[in-house]
Amino acid sequence: MSTEVLERLSKTLLDLDMDGAIEAARLFVDGQAGAEVQDAVSAVSDGLQVVGKRFQEGEWFLAELIYAGEIAREVMSLLSPLMEAGASDSSGTVVVGTVAGDLHDLGKNIFINYARSAGFRVIDLGVDVPVQRFADAVKESRPATLGMSCLLTATSSEVGKVIQELAKRGLRDGVKVIIGGAALTEQFATDVAADAFAPDAITGIDIIRNWGNS
Repeated sequence: MSTEVLERLSKTLLDLDMDGAIEAARLFVDGQAGAEVQDAVSAVSDGLQVVGKRFQEGEWFLAELIYAGEIAREVMSLLSPLMEAGASDSSGTVVVGTVAGDLHDLGKNIFINYARSAGFRVIDLGVDVPVQRFADAVKESRPATLGMSCLLTATSSEVGKVIQELAKRGLRDGVKVIIGGAALTEQFATDVAADAFAPDAITGIDIIRNWGNS
């Protein structure tokens, strides 16, 4: 049943079927899904990547994009308690935020939920986070990793500014920087001297885990 439920979860999201997606998520809550909650998060993440592609290619418009996001949020609100219950001892601290000028938080929130389920302590700075706030959080919390999300090309320069500020304060060498979001690429990460680019939340957690094991 596990594959069927995961496919249903992704399909209902792409069909903009709120009731169907919630019904599929509740199978995990009731213990009837036959799959791990992390697999459900992966299914939602995969679906959201398709949503983003449809929007970028003009197949979907803003209304569909927003509604798909609302469905994903409802699903994640059901799955989050399960993920928190399954978390093990902390694997380290991760500070996460969306850069200044960008109010998008869906991808960031999925990353946060998955990170917590993997045992990481997560400090969420929210959206529209100024450069100084990122740097202050790194200084205060001394995280192993700083994650920055950016979905708008117009705000992508903020990523580099944060990394420069960390270097200016002598904090850069003590933290790994991972970035993600529709406006960013692997090449962009190299250009701004980030440590990694994550195309999705699941890949991002895998990268951070590998850092911890190295």
